[in-house]
Amino acid sequence: MRQAVGRMSFGVGVVMSVLLAVFSAQAADKPTKYEPTWDSLKQYSVPDWYQDAKFGIFIHWGVYSVPAFGSEWYPRNMYREGSPEFKHQVETHGPQSKFGYKDFIPEFKAEKFDPAIWAELFRKSGAKYVVPVAEHHDGFAMYDCSLCDYNAVKMGPKRDIVGELAKAVRKEGLIFGLSSHRAEHWWFYGDGRNFDSDVKADTWNDLYGPARTEKDIPDEAFLDNWLARTNELVDKYQPQVVWFDWWIEQPCFEPYLQKFAAHYYNRGVEWKKGVAINYKNKSFPREAAVLDIERGKLDKISDQFWQTDTSVSIKSWGYIENDKFRSVTSLLHELIDIVSKNGCLLLNLGPRADGTIPQEAQDILVGMGDWLNINGEAIYGTRPWFIAAEGPTAVQSGSFSDDREDPFTAEDVRFTCKGGTLYAICMGWPKEGQSFRIASLGANAAPKLKIGAVSMLGCGQAIQSRQEADALIITPPTTKPCGHAVAFKIALEGTAFGELKVSLAADNTLTAVLPMGNCTGTAWSNILRLFIDSVPVERQKMTLAPDAKENVTIAHQLAKPGLHQITVGADDWECAAARVIAPYIALEGEWLFKRGDNLDWRELDLKDGDWEKVTLPATWNESSGYNDEPAFGWYRKHITIPAEWKGHDLELPLGRIDDVDRSFFNNKAIGGKGMLPDHFKTAYQEERLYKVSADNVNFGGDNVIAIRVYNEKGNGGLYAGPLGPVGIKP
Repeated sequence: MRQAVGRMSFGVGVVMSVLLAVFSAQAADKPTKYEPTWDSLKQYSVPDWYQDAKFGIFIHWGVYSVPAFGSEWYPRNMYREGSPEFKHQVETHGPQSKFGYKDFIPEFKAEKFDPAIWAELFRKSGAKYVVPVAEHHDGFAMYDCSLCDYNAVKMGPKRDIVGELAKAVRKEGLIFGLSSHRAEHWWFYGDGRNFDSDVKADTWNDLYGPARTEKDIPDEAFLDNWLARTNELVDKYQPQVVWFDWWIEQPCFEPYLQKFAAHYYNRGVEWKKGVAINYKNKSFPREAAVLDIERGKLDKISDQFWQTDTSVSIKSWGYIENDKFRSVTSLLHELIDIVSKNGCLLLNLGPRADGTIPQEAQDILVGMGDWLNINGEAIYGTRPWFIAAEGPTAVQSGSFSDDREDPFTAEDVRFTCKGGTLYAICMGWPKEGQSFRIASLGANAAPKLKIGAVSMLGCGQAIQSRQEADALIITPPTTKPCGHAVAFKIALEGTAFGELKVSLAADNTLTAVLPMGNCTGTAWSNILRLFIDSVPVERQKMTLAPDAKENVTIAHQLAKPGLHQITVGADDWECAAARVIAPYIALEGEWLFKRGDNLDWRELDLKDGDWEKVTLPATWNESSGYNDEPAFGWYRKHITIPAEWKGHDLELPLGRIDDVDRSFFNNKAIGGKGMLPDHFKTAYQEERLYKVSADNVNFGGDNVIAIRVYNEKGNGGLYAGPLGPVGIKP
C-alpha cells in the first residue's frame, strides 16, 4: 500500500551555514594551489589516469525508476499538462494532488541492489572509472546528505547508495566519480505550480522547492545550497571525477563554479589524487576542466582532452519499460572514434528500481569487455596520432549526433599511438578477396615514414603487408580474432608529421604549426622551411628526441593580400599544403543592434546610424540590457571584402546564437538554424558557419551582414564564438 511522505523541516539552513563555514575554514587553514579565479584555475592539467582510462560507466538511478515511464525526466513531465507522462500519471496513479512524485519514494526499495555485483560487471566491461548520479534534477539524493532529508539513507532504500558503490568500485580497482544535477532542480518542478498538484500545495517544499522557472535567476540561498551540497559530496566521498549538466552555464553560477573548482582541485592536491570536472558548452574555460559532449562527439582531433557521455539505451538515461538499446558494434565504434580524437567515452546505464541491471545492458557491457580484452592495447594508455581518421564515413561534430545505427565500413580507419608504435583500427572486415588499405600510410602520404613489423591484435597468424605509393596494403588472415573492429599494431621507422594548421592574426602575422614525430629510435634534427606560394620565406631548426612528438611553429608577416598556399618542408619533402586568405577580417567586436522585428532591417541600403552599438560575442542581455522574452532582435555589421578576393565564395563563422537565427548577406538569405514560432525549436548549441556566393559579394566595397534572432527564454543573442574571421570557402 502506498504511503505519502510528509513535509520535512530540520534546520537545513543552519546546517548549510555550518558547512560553508567549515569549507571556508578548511581553505584558509591549508596551503592552496588554486584560487577561485579563472586565471588560477587555468593552471589545471588533466590527470594521466583519466587520459589513459578512455572508458567509464555512467549510472542514472533514482526514484524515477519506479514509474519507469517516458524517461528520467518523469518527475518534471508528470506535472506538465498535456504531456504523455501527465496522462500516464493520472490514469495509472491518480491525480497529482492526491499522488505526487514524493509518493513513489516508499516504492524505491532497491531490495536487490548488490554493489559488488555491479562493480564486478563494470570491471568486466573494460571500464576504468564509474560515475553514478549522486543527485538528479528530481532532488532526491542517493547519498548521505546532511542538507536534505529526502535522501536514500533516510527514505526509500535507507542505504547510502553512493557510499556502498564507491567502496565496491574501488575494491575492483576502478576510479570512482560522481555526478550532480542539482543546478537544474531550481526549475524542475515549476510546472506543478500551474494546476492543483502537491507541488502547488507547498507542503513538500523540501523535495519540490524552489519549483521556479528557467526564466528565473537562482537566488543566493539556492546557490549557497548548491555549493554546500557539491562540496559535501567531494569531502565525503573523494570522487576523482565530478560531472555537471548544462544549467550551471547561467552567469549567476560563475563565482560559485570558481569557488567549487578551487576547493575540489585543492582537495585533489591534498589527497594526492588526480581529479577532474566535467562540464558542457561554455560553463568553464577549456583549460580549467574537461569538456563533455552529450550523445555526440568531435569530427577532428582536439588539442585538449574531452569526453562523450552517451547511453546503452536510446529513449531514456534512467530505466523505463520497453526501452530500445544500442548495438555493441555501434558503441565500440564510437569508443574507437572518440579515443582517436583525444577523448574518452562515459557510457550510461539505468538500473531498475529493485537494483538489478537490465539484461540488455549487461550483455552490451560484457560484449564491450570481450572486445577490449583483445584490443585494449590499442585503446588504453594511447594518445592521438597525427591523423585521427580516414575513410568514406563522415562524422558529425557536436551534441546529439551519436551513431545509433553503425555507419562504418572496413575502409574507415582510426589511429592511436604509444611512443613509436602506431595502432590502426579498421572498423570492418574487407569483402572476400579484398585487402585492408590504409591510405594514410602510403609512401606518398608519409614520405619520410617507413613501415616496420605489422601484426593484428588477438591474431596468432603472421600478417602480410606491403607499402605502396597510395596505401599500406594488408592481407587479411584466414580467421577473425574478434567481432566488430580489428586493430593492427604497426612499428614505424623514420619521421612522421600531421596536418599543417595555419592561422592569421589581426596584424596579418601568419602562424604555421606542423605536428611532427620521431620514430627513428635516435635523436633527429633538420632545418625546416616555411614556403608561401612555393617561395621559402623562413627557416628554423627542429630537433626531436627518440619517440618524441612536438609541434614546429613558424611565423611570418604577410604583406600581400589574397589567397596563399602554405607548406612546411625540408630538402627532400614537404607536407600537404594549407591555404590562408589575407587580410584578416574580424567579425568579433562592434556590431549594430536593434530590438524588435522587421524584415526590412536586412536591406543593404537601410539607414542604421541610429542603431545601438554592441560588442559581440555576448548575450543581448549583457551587451544591451535587453531582457524581454520571448523576443526578436536584429544585428547588422558593415564589412569590406578586398578586391583581391574577387571570384571566391566566402565563409562566415557567426558563432552560437540563442535560440534561432535567419542570416543575410547583402539582403540575400545565407542560412539559419532552429525553428521560429509557431514550431519553435532551439539551436542555441549549434555553431553557425554560412557560405556566401561570390556573385553576392561587393568586392572592394561595402557589404552588410544582417542577422534576425529569436529568443524563447533566458539569455538571447549572439552569445559565443567562433565569430569570424571571414574566410574563403575551400
